[in-house]
Amino acid sequence: MGDDMPAAQTATFHGIAVLGQAGSDMRRQQRLFFAATVFPAIAVIGFVIVAPLVIGITYSFTNLSLIEGTDSFVGLANYRHLLANPTFYQSLWNTLFLGVSPVIGGFLIGFGQALLLNEAVVGRSVLRGLTLLPWVIPQIVVSFLFLFMYNSSVGVVNVLFTDLGLTRHFIPWLAKPGTAPPAVAIAYVWTEAPFFMLMLLAGLQTIPPELIEAARVDGAGWWQRLRHIVLPSIRRIIAISTILMVIWNFNNFTIIWPLTQGGPINATLTFAVWVYRQAFQNFDLGTASTIGVAWLVLLLVVTFLYLRVVGGEETAA
Repeated sequence: MGDDMPAAQTATFHGIAVLGQAGSDMRRQQRLFFAATVFPAIAVIGFVIVAPLVIGITYSFTNLSLIEGTDSFVGLANYRHLLANPTFYQSLWNTLFLGVSPVIGGFLIGFGQALLLNEAVVGRSVLRGLTLLPWVIPQIVVSFLFLFMYNSSVGVVNVLFTDLGLTRHFIPWLAKPGTAPPAVAIAYVWTEAPFFMLMLLAGLQTIPPELIEAARVDGAGWWQRLRHIVLPSIRRIIAISTILMVIWNFNNFTIIWPLTQGGPINATLTFAVWVYRQAFQNFDLGTASTIGVAWLVLLLVVTFLYLRVVGGEETAA
């Protein structure tokens, strides 16, 4: 028996070694598989996002111009000129206004639609499909649709307003600094309300009907059920959908350019339109990159503040 112990131990050690080698081979295969699947995604992200971002930030420290043929390092000169330019502050206000106000309007309309379509109304499936049409239509088509609706000669908005007696004369909605920003914001709202309806309706359907019915039996009114049950249950969906739409509006170019091209008198000039003007009309890539960096900082600040507010509310809740 004493002679068998070394043989048994040797077999045991050999088995452990084999298992260790098999485990090592498996881990190596897993690492290779991970590298083969993740590396292409990382390469694409680096090529599409990181590289242009680094190049854009680098250009913001130069006076690169395709017309003047300059490409010299100027340090922070572009940023000093930008902060001293009154157009920067007007464009900042326009970006904030057209980024936030349509989200408020679109959320209220979309939330109302979601509450209605969450009930057992006649033709609910058809109505859900119809409410999504403004979101499905390409934005360039939406812009030309509103361009015709706001026409100062034959636009349906002017015809409706004069027929109702709200105005005596046709109004050039997109040609006046006082009316152009709200007119563009309404076009944004029309396309965004279906998105909010879809997101919020999905959230409403996750609320157990028994919870709503129990609150109703206990005597809770419509507003009490909305405030204490519905809104707390979908607050995360509200937070995600609103911040996504704010970011989308900050980057929106397709609607505003056909409608006003940033006019009149820069009344609707946003960072997106200003970057396009500088880069593709004036070919001033240095200034365009500087505006782009300011645009990026604005997005980061707004997103950070919003998430802090939402996170604080959830912690308090």
